[in-house]
Amino acid sequence: MKTAKLMVAFATLALCSASAVAQTDKMPEYRSPIHFMPAKRAVGDVMPFYWKGEYHVFHLTNPTGNNDVNWEHTVSKDLVTWKELPPALTPDKSAPTGPEGGCMFTGCVVEKDGVFHAWYTSWNPNNPAGREYLSHATSKDLIQWTKHPEHMIAPDGIHYANHHDRDFRDPQIFWNEKAKEYWMHFNGNVPGKEGFRFGLMTSRDLVTWQQQNPVEGVPGDECPDYFRIGDTHYIHSCKVYCYSDRLEGPYKYPELTRELDMPCIIAAKRCWDGKRHVWFGGWQTGGPMAIPREVYAGPNGLLYMKPVAEVVNVFKHTNLDLADKPEITQSGSPWRYDGSVLRCSAGQEQAKAAFRVPEHYMVDCLVTLTPKSRFTMTIGGHHRLCLTPENRQLSLIGPGLNRTRPCPVDISKPVRIQVFAEGKLIECFVNDQFAQTCTVGTVKEKQLEIGAEGGSVGILKLLVKTSQ
Repeated sequence: MKTAKLMVAFATLALCSASAVAQTDKMPEYRSPIHFMPAKRAVGDVMPFYWKGEYHVFHLTNPTGNNDVNWEHTVSKDLVTWKELPPALTPDKSAPTGPEGGCMFTGCVVEKDGVFHAWYTSWNPNNPAGREYLSHATSKDLIQWTKHPEHMIAPDGIHYANHHDRDFRDPQIFWNEKAKEYWMHFNGNVPGKEGFRFGLMTSRDLVTWQQQNPVEGVPGDECPDYFRIGDTHYIHSCKVYCYSDRLEGPYKYPELTRELDMPCIIAAKRCWDGKRHVWFGGWQTGGPMAIPREVYAGPNGLLYMKPVAEVVNVFKHTNLDLADKPEITQSGSPWRYDGSVLRCSAGQEQAKAAFRVPEHYMVDCLVTLTPKSRFTMTIGGHHRLCLTPENRQLSLIGPGLNRTRPCPVDISKPVRIQVFAEGKLIECFVNDQFAQTCTVGTVKEKQLEIGAEGGSVGILKLLVKTSQ
């Protein structure tokens, strides 16, 4: 991967620092019931694969911190309870200058005729023939894997540049029904052009591949993930996504936003489980896996996401219910109960109402807004979620953090806001469409604060739930 990833030797495709990875050496005190955390270090790039009722998530992990990135393997039937399996792919330390002597980086798994095929990135800057290759391994049970060095692919020097420090990585494979062949997207340098592009190869047997021209209209990013919903084709990459009405392209970005979530979630991918696209992601700073989410199509090329029902259902115990008219702890607050609704008519100064909550929880809120009003929710005393209908924006603000994303909402209807405050993670969802996520220091202040300014705000529902 890029220099920072090579230095970190594990993590995501973002520009992570070595110190960020070092933070994962110490296991968190709190073990979340919804965020999978491996026993060895943290979750890096994810490669999900669904097979016969089980979600297999292969992911990068640097177990020792010594540039020996593995393909780790965890599996779940319910997206909540995860079982760690033996590493799928590990470096060949017997050949320190060979293509397999460095790290096993990102790829994918596909099945053909009862055989599972893993195509992945071999990275070793000490290999004099070139630092990156696309490599092949097979398995009959998803547990034991056999490498096939004779199938290793280098850039052809025509479609993709072949030099020592080449970008040639992150294969993702899918079946092209129209052409009756497999297609592989990857990242590669194009001769005579700066940066890299989404590359393309084709194959009939998943073994022999023909290198083709890059995908049209996609400038390139890391970890491509192609999928189709209805008649629309999508390519999600490391941070952004684009769409087209043709598999071949050209692809373009939606006008409203290019991001499914904020950049703190990196190298995310999804898999099809027969009913839905289930999305998985790791964190730019390392740590556990983000909660699984369902990705589905919106208008004008947009993709929406929401937490999977399995995660929501973990929170069975009600800690706070607005219907019980809990005490408002903020003194002098203009918030008042109007029957079962908590209302506030606020001016330009923010009007706040606070409630006592546990340390780890989920919030489910329904709020009514006026065109000029602004709604806020402060979690753990330091991180504030801000929804501004007039500007069509959703912000997450905290110490060293100020992230804003597009978020148009129809204020003629109540707006639903869900927040998962779990350990070092805050994951927010608006109307089961737009996500806003961040990593924080552990959320220790046991207070949930709601705020209003610029107009009338009504809280129709406010539920705080825990898993225990």
